[in-house]
Order: sequence, then structure tokens, then C-alpha cells
Amino acid sequence: MENEKKFGSEMFGYDKKEVEDYIKAIKAEYESKLQAERSDSNRVANELTIVKKKIERYEVDYIQKQEKVANALITAEDQAKKIIENARTEAMQEKDRVEHVIEMEKEKLLDIKKDILDLKEKTIKLLEKYSEDMNSLLD
Repeated sequence: MENEKKFGSEMFGYDKKEVEDYIKAIKAEYESKLQAERSDSNRVANELTIVKKKIERYEVDYIQKQEKVANALITAEDQAKKIIENARTEAMQEKDRVEHVIEMEKEKLLDIKKDILDLKEKTIKLLEKYSEDMNSLLD
């Protein structure tokens, strides 16, 4: 023991007053240390409670932020799907429009070719007539 106390002796043993005073002093010292330990323990417990509350708030904030990010990702994914679907629809419509324009242009080209053939025939007939008329004038 760190506080080795030597008690004076009396006729039937140690001096009771010294022993009682020593016990009282040790008890007071023990209670003082115990109170200090309890105070430290309470302080640490309070700090721990504060830290736990902060952690809980951070956890709630983290979960809320995580939910916001998840919702933002879901929204972005939905918007991306809509954009892709709209682009596909617009591309199909444009393809159909271009195919229709090509078909119309093909028909116009066929009409022009037919008109050219008709014009060619008329020109040949006209030239033949002029040739006949010239031949008849020369004869």
C-alpha cells in the first residue's frame, strides 16, 4: 500500500484515535477521488452523449443527402430515357419525311424523263416535217 501508516501502540493494541483518524482521512481521500472520478465519468458521458447526437445528426443528414442523390440519379435516368425516346421518335419521323421526299423526287424525275422523251419525239417529228418540207421545196 502506498500510504503505509505506522500507528502508535497502547496497552491493548493500536491507538484507536489514530486508527479512526487515519480511516477517516483515507475515507475522505477515497471519497474525494471517487467524486473526481464520477465527475470525470459524468463529463465523459456528457461528451459522449453530445458526440452521439452529432453522429446521429450527421447520419440523418447523410441519409437525406444519399436519398437526394438517389432521387437525382433516378430523375436524370428518367430524363435521359425520355430524351433518347424523343430522339428516336424524331429520327423515325425525319426518316419517314426524307423517304417521302425521295419518293416524290423520284416521281418528279420519272415525269421529267417522260416529258423529255415526249419532247424528243415531238422534236424528231418536227424535224422530219421540216425535212420533208425542205425536200419538197427543193424538188
